[in-house]
Amino acid sequence: MPREIEVPFVKVNDTYLPLLKVEMECPKLGSDYLIYALPDSGSRFSVIRNDTFLRCFDESSLKSRLVDKVIISNLLTPKERYNIKFRFVEFNEMLQIPVTSLDFVNLGEGIYPSLILGREDFFSRTMICFDRNIRLIIKANDL
Repeated sequence: MPREIEVPFVKVNDTYLPLLKVEMECPKLGSDYLIYALPDSGSRFSVIRNDTFLRCFDESSLKSRLVDKVIISNLLTPKERYNIKFRFVEFNEMLQIPVTSLDFVNLGEGIYPSLILGREDFFSRTMICFDRNIRLIIKANDL
């Protein structure tokens, strides 16, 4: 029987976004690090903000995590992807997701996404419904 989780949209500046609370493993801090993730059906791969990535990992902790190199279409440059463990607070599931780090815009103070969840790595494990700009509904059998 599939589980169904509802996530209300959060107002960030003048925009409503379906942000998921995620605890990311963070070896440099010695504990998990709370970030917010934005599911993005237009993104093939999952991407993490470079400053968040560097806060939690250094070169020595990444060597064994390398998955592959991918081409990010708007950069046309190969980028390494690394397996990182994330615990999704809303549905209490731990997922290992390959991510690449990029610089992207900070939307200001307060809550903003540090992780963009792409189709290949997140959407392939769930069924997601965007209910207007009100809520996100996630249906999952077994993540």
